[in-house]
Amino acid sequence: MQDFESEICQYSESIWKSILDLDIKKTEDEYCPLGGEDILAGCVQITGEWEGAVALDCPAELAKKVASIMFSLKEDEITTDLIEDALGELTNMTGGNIKSLLPEPCYLSLPAVTMTQHGLRIPGSEMVTTVTFRCWGYSFRVSVLKKVEKK
Repeated sequence: MQDFESEICQYSESIWKSILDLDIKKTEDEYCPLGGEDILAGCVQITGEWEGAVALDCPAELAKKVASIMFSLKEDEITTDLIEDALGELTNMTGGNIKSLLPEPCYLSLPAVTMTQHGLRIPGSEMVTTVTFRCWGYSFRVSVLKKVEKK
């Protein structure tokens, strides 16, 4: 099974650079949110010939900075809805690129964003790969999860 690591790196770096003019760097550090830190998790589901999800787990503070850039507003003007929209859009673009590598037909859901303190967990799925990045001193991760087939 393809692990998508190089594609996640390529797509994520390209999306963050072209949309936000930010350089993100892959790190070998394991993604480990600080205790009590608010994490926003964006997710798009992929259904069809291949079933699973693409998730982006991001500290709320980084998500706020990203939204500020994406919507050309000062950070104190950024609302929760704008933060969720920005993270959802980044997740959607990443998921769409990953979907293009999968066997057809495959369909991409609308992005969903939720607040968590541990990162996104999807029951009935297993991690295919996860890549941790650094930006402005924050760590975030992009993960591909595959639905576990029932036996």
